[in-house]
Amino acid sequence: MNLPHLLQSVIDQLEHEPAVEAIVLASSDYELNIYLTQELPVQRRAEILAPVTTILELNNLWSETKDIGVLSDGTEVELVYRNLTRFRTQLQSSMLRFEATLGYSTRAWANVVDSRALFDRGGEFRAFQKELDVPYAHDLTKAIVSKNWSMLGESSLGLRAHVKRALLARDWVSVQHRCTAFLASVFDVVFAVNQVRNPGEKRLLERSLRLAELPKDFEPLVNAVAGPKGSDPAYQLTSLEALATSLGTWLEAKGLLGSNPTTPRRQTAPALEMVARRVGTHLTVYTDGGCIGNPGKGAWAFLVEDGTTTLEGSSGEPLTTNNKMELQAVIEALKAISEREDWKGLSVVIHTDSQYVRNGITTWIKSWEANGWKTAAKEPVKNKELWLSLQAWDRALAPQWKWVKGHAGNPRNERCDALVRQTMDKIQP
Repeated sequence: MNLPHLLQSVIDQLEHEPAVEAIVLASSDYELNIYLTQELPVQRRAEILAPVTTILELNNLWSETKDIGVLSDGTEVELVYRNLTRFRTQLQSSMLRFEATLGYSTRAWANVVDSRALFDRGGEFRAFQKELDVPYAHDLTKAIVSKNWSMLGESSLGLRAHVKRALLARDWVSVQHRCTAFLASVFDVVFAVNQVRNPGEKRLLERSLRLAELPKDFEPLVNAVAGPKGSDPAYQLTSLEALATSLGTWLEAKGLLGSNPTTPRRQTAPALEMVARRVGTHLTVYTDGGCIGNPGKGAWAFLVEDGTTTLEGSSGEPLTTNNKMELQAVIEALKAISEREDWKGLSVVIHTDSQYVRNGITTWIKSWEANGWKTAAKEPVKNKELWLSLQAWDRALAPQWKWVKGHAGNPRNERCDALVRQTMDKIQP
């Protein structure tokens, strides 16, 4: 492999530094691992790199000590600096003890064995490679599965629980962070079961598809978790549950979860086929409430569709208000959804013609709560108990809220209005 001219000039200069023991090409993306016997001063690194780069970030310490830049010919480079003796001792020790981490357990091993030495002053790096070029131990596979499944299973302390809490709180930064950690552990397990060293974070899905064995529907389920639907909480959570179910079923079939009490067991989860079919599916909800007189006799109604079936519900009271019925309609719809096993985990889109309901649950309720359930006029919030109930359902199911104009020819809205009127007609004054 011929290296770009400017990159080769950098390597040539580094070879003359007494502290440099080896220079290794770790990937085709021009990531160089520089193995040192002692520290190479930042100032000296700048003297070598600055004249040939247009962009240069010296001493990035995010994961390891790095210099990152773009050479004058446009080549992107990353130089990672490691103490050879220390790195060698740490890696040998962890492999002897079959130590696993949450994600990327064997990345350092792969990084050494799969690299190409460009310069090796005393042959120490090649000797290190030879020491590590050993078969993948089954005990290491078991250790990686055990470590990572403890966070992928349904434990209240696991990543799935963390993702769910972040989704319900609409904490999108935390969702992204937790889903990334979840996928890192999934890939760590998949590579370990195939007894292939983890190649690191770049092009993981592409590389995993070359493995001999994979969980069922692995590629579409990974894409569902990592895909563009992150703003839809139920979609992302359903996708994550489906991937965990597939992985757990696969591990159980291979006897890697076992009955050992120190080994996490796969919890009961919906059948993969059911969950996979539901990825991307959502529930369409329409609600309405009304009153003859205000207060007076009133009724509420809802309609829920999942694409194949429709559920309707309605009831009323002899003395109530229009706002109470609008609130009750949504509460009853969400309650009905929660009672259907085949609807669990689906995203919910609620259409209401009540600005009072939509604005209240999406905006006003935050101020009411902060002000001790008082309005801007310092008056007690009306229908507080209903708002508290709706808030609990909103947090549990994380629906999307949409306003639809009433009596404007929308068939589903008109159907709910008809149910409200029919129910009120049956109520005795």
